[in-house]
Amino acid sequence: MADQRPEQSVDRAEFLRRTGALGLAGAAALGFPLLESRAAGAAPLLPPRDVIAAGGGATVKIGHIDGFSGVYASASASQQYGMETAIADVMKKNSRIKYEIVKGDDNSKPDVGGTEAKRLISQEKVDVLAGCLSSGVGLAVSSIAEENGVFFMAIGTHDTNITGPKANKVTFRQTCSNAMLANAVGPALLKFGKKWYFLTADYAFGNDAHARLSKILLAQGGQEMGNDLHPLGQTDYSSYLTKARNSGADVLVLCNYGPDTQNATKAAVQLGLNKTMKFGGILCGNDVAVGMPVDDLIGSAWGYVWGPEAGGDAMTLYKRLKQGSPNVDWRQYLGYEAAMNIINRLNAAGTTDTAKLVKAFEGYHYDAAKAQQAYFRECDHQAVQNTYAGVIVEKSKRRSSGEYFTIGSRVGGDYAAESCSNPDSTAASKIFASETIKPRDGYTVMKV
Repeated sequence: MADQRPEQSVDRAEFLRRTGALGLAGAAALGFPLLESRAAGAAPLLPPRDVIAAGGGATVKIGHIDGFSGVYASASASQQYGMETAIADVMKKNSRIKYEIVKGDDNSKPDVGGTEAKRLISQEKVDVLAGCLSSGVGLAVSSIAEENGVFFMAIGTHDTNITGPKANKVTFRQTCSNAMLANAVGPALLKFGKKWYFLTADYAFGNDAHARLSKILLAQGGQEMGNDLHPLGQTDYSSYLTKARNSGADVLVLCNYGPDTQNATKAAVQLGLNKTMKFGGILCGNDVAVGMPVDDLIGSAWGYVWGPEAGGDAMTLYKRLKQGSPNVDWRQYLGYEAAMNIINRLNAAGTTDTAKLVKAFEGYHYDAAKAQQAYFRECDHQAVQNTYAGVIVEKSKRRSSGEYFTIGSRVGGDYAAESCSNPDSTAASKIFASETIKPRDGYTVMKV
């Protein structure tokens, strides 16, 4: 039975959004008052910053928080495109429910992301939250989602802590964690040599990536020749890379992403490090490689989430994404999968009630457009899935001018994520057992 708590500030727009074509009878069934209930003279709700709508009838709002104007703007746009494409595909089959993506720009800053999450929850009355690339932002949004009893799908955040020691019961992760990526790319990097020099972005994602890869290196008898920390958005890497060049390392390992990876690899090539060292890193994709000196990085290995050669229905999805994009990247894939899974589980739960939606996700197996099915496991809310080492290939082997990778090696999801008895998942399970999903203030649950 849907939550029947009365809404204290339902204006006409919200009334129509929730009831859609259901009419007064449907409104009554959803627990809405039949008359305007906002206090006289109350200030109107602020308009959404950016709304993308599809379908008809009752409306489900998906709040999408991402770094649309920050250092991860390109990747955020890719995730948005994937979500839009998924919703368009759903609406071709069933227009009974309308889905709106309400955008919030976090500028890749945790405090801004937190403010946007609160706005989407309290003012826009979104039914669920999704998004984020920056792990720092993802952690902040996850905390706010827990405080407000709102479901949150972390689409592109990789810091293992989000499904580990800093997990929240309302939060799930669509992409692979750093721990999973390290288990996939670590063996590929070891083939290059066992003396690694790390260049690490000094925030949640980078430091977690270094910890995961360093653990693998040392377990195999390798040696860490250095680890330089740099701030997010660093532009001058000459001092770090001069030390790396003089360290005697076999491999330069980048634990950063986006413009940081682009600027670091450009500087490394300018200093000639690619002639004496192999390159690789925790994570890369077409959205980042487009700004890297890729022709000087042929054969470099990176943590990788998906490509058209992933198996299963990967090529079908690749062709679908290609219809609206000259180049396809795995950020688009993540947005597509996240939106599809949210819609599927909302339908399975039959309601926007957060507790019921969480339950519908736990243990859910789905077609991930990979060789093996993926699933969201109950112990930590991680999407367990095939994970890869992507290799930058020469021009003759690229599908198009802006698609640079092929899958070099792959590991199964259960191997990548390890068992639920690992320390990260155990910590998440303890948190879930201690948390109770809070009722949302000023929100009426909707049937879907």
